[in-house]
Amino acid sequence: MSSVPPQMKYRQIDRITAIEPGKKLIAERTLRADEEYLKDHFPRFPVMPGVMMLEALHQAAVWLVRAEDDFKTPLVLLRETRSVKFGDFLAPGETLQIAVDVVKQDGNRTTVKASATKQGRVTVSARLILERCFTGDPEHFGTDAKVLESTKKQYMELTKQLSEQVVLND
Repeated sequence: MSSVPPQMKYRQIDRITAIEPGKKLIAERTLRADEEYLKDHFPRFPVMPGVMMLEALHQAAVWLVRAEDDFKTPLVLLRETRSVKFGDFLAPGETLQIAVDVVKQDGNRTTVKASATKQGRVTVSARLILERCFTGDPEHFGTDAKVLESTKKQYMELTKQLSEQVVLND
């Protein structure tokens, strides 16, 4: 029987600052000095690993895809990365501004163009191909429902300030 963790251990998105489901998402990620992997990467010059910056793009793209179909599919898998380019380091205290734009929809697959910048300089950019799907577990396990419940809670945490802005603007 599958078990669903309550939250991703290495969540690479702190907040979603804007979203237009099916089209565009803007998010932020600030690197904290106390993050475990910085002890090894690198002790005298701590920077966010490139693969973690790419993961931030991936996670932002997943939230955009999930919001587009109103969380009807529990899993959004990364199928392919293209044209990955790294441009700058991210040091503790610096913030990534992540932008994801839908380029193409084809059935359960979505292609996005994603980039992250800091102070106007590109740190990473890529095209990502994602696929919406179900877990494949028997329905009586309830895995799909548990995953959906968990992801909806995480999404509410990430978009909390958007909800507060809407209330303030009303």
